[in-house]
Amino acid sequence: MKASASSTSRTSDLSATRRKSLKSLLHIPLLPRNDDIAQQRITSNARSTRGTSVPADIILSIADWLAPCDVLNLSLTSRAVRSLLIPALYATVVLKSSRQCRVALTALLEQPAVCATVRKLAVRPNYYLAWPKPDEHLDEQWVVDAIIRIAPKLTGLHTFDWDGLEMPEDYLWPALRQFCPQLRTVYSNVGSKPLDPESQLFNFTNLTSFSLIVRHGLGGSDLFPTAEELPERLWDMLLNKCPDLEEISICSFSSSARLFSFDQITSARWPKLHTLTLGSFGYTSDFLISQPSDDALSGFLAAHQALKHVRLSWNFKRWISPETIPLSLPETALPELKTYIGIYQQLAQLPNPAAIETLDLTCEPIYEMRVADICPVLRSLTALTSLDVWVYIPSPGNDYYSFFQLIIGSCPTLKELHFMCTTSFTSKPLKQLSSLLRLLPDLKTFTLTKGHKYRDESMLQSALRIIKDNPGLTQVNIRSAREKCPNHLKQEGAYEVKSNADGVPSVLVAHERGLTVVGRSFERQYEVELNPRGKFGALKQQTAVQRPSARI
Repeated sequence: MKASASSTSRTSDLSATRRKSLKSLLHIPLLPRNDDIAQQRITSNARSTRGTSVPADIILSIADWLAPCDVLNLSLTSRAVRSLLIPALYATVVLKSSRQCRVALTALLEQPAVCATVRKLAVRPNYYLAWPKPDEHLDEQWVVDAIIRIAPKLTGLHTFDWDGLEMPEDYLWPALRQFCPQLRTVYSNVGSKPLDPESQLFNFTNLTSFSLIVRHGLGGSDLFPTAEELPERLWDMLLNKCPDLEEISICSFSSSARLFSFDQITSARWPKLHTLTLGSFGYTSDFLISQPSDDALSGFLAAHQALKHVRLSWNFKRWISPETIPLSLPETALPELKTYIGIYQQLAQLPNPAAIETLDLTCEPIYEMRVADICPVLRSLTALTSLDVWVYIPSPGNDYYSFFQLIIGSCPTLKELHFMCTTSFTSKPLKQLSSLLRLLPDLKTFTLTKGHKYRDESMLQSALRIIKDNPGLTQVNIRSAREKCPNHLKQEGAYEVKSNADGVPSVLVAHERGLTVVGRSFERQYEVELNPRGKFGALKQQTAVQRPSARI
């Protein structure tokens, strides 16, 4: 099992939430019913907030610094403030379920004046990540028809992201081109249906971001699926009609069911390209590596000096990766690279490791027998502040202190750490890991994804144990998963440490959700009061404050 797709699917700011965030996602507030009133408020309150004593410019400046959920809360203070903040509220609309698609698109159909404020629109009908309850079914043709009906009002739209069971109906793309002149970012996932070589998707020009991804959850049992050739019209669009491309993703998240052949990308030259996602790579039936030739791939990477984010996705299925994988980059290659997602064999060959700030090594678990090869590579990343790592421990009753110490001790500058172990992770390895986090003096956020057993200690107990050992942490996230279940994730909890006026941790704010042993879902928020003297060894009796759960 790989890291959660909340750690994986897009390379833009829309997909940052897919990667590893455990926080509630943006709520979509209901729109006002009267179209004329909505239009009047948007225009007349652009620079004044009647009924408030705070100047509009100050409110807008404050909103620029707030998280989306806090902008929503601020908008609820008065009608005037809400009207002022409508452009901020609807600048990015992410509909992460069938219900959100149905409710929000219906509301936008009724209030087209608000559509002009939408800059980014992401629709996820029949969303595979809906959890803990499965998403309800929604006719995706209805979603497409609703988008086409509001398209004439989406005059400011510059980003469109589709993530359904299949690609949208083809007549959506010419409608977006016709009515959304600012559209420069187009994302679409692919399901089981074959790609139409004459698809209207391949008629865009001057895109700055493009993504074509085989969606999660297609299943498949083929160990060596044949990579399908992508239509020539797609390559013509990308190579000849989009010279200013800045982001591109062509990959598969269901590599046992469907893979794309993307060798032609190595002939491209996009001077502004800063974000690249390719994959999945892996073994062929004769156990060679299925990737473009070393010279072609290395030449492509070396030619794109502006690259800051590179993700080379791998899937080795039943076998371990080879000890070496060719990547012959010159010393002048990738001078701006800050984020690398892939495997350590290629990371070791990057010419400027000291510039890497964010690293994700969750394509394959780290085995004890390979830690001696990986740790020198980690030690070369002297600017590393964020690490996602997957480790393999076959027997949680054994002593893994030295194993963990070698990994953590190689990354002393971390501020964020996601530690994943999909096998059983009992109290013994947890205690060892927690005590070793002291080797990271700047660490503020720690996330643990571990194999799930219902007899394990509670997520809260694990979080308190970690915070007791590491009082400098401000956020602890605990996630429990079962690799062989249809829905891997079983429980997750986010625990934020709040300090008093003297800077002493005093309250733990908890948000938990998941599935019980009988399969029922739960979601709860509460607070735990910590010892006022900051001595984590002596906690006061838990004082739970039930609050309305956030609606995803």
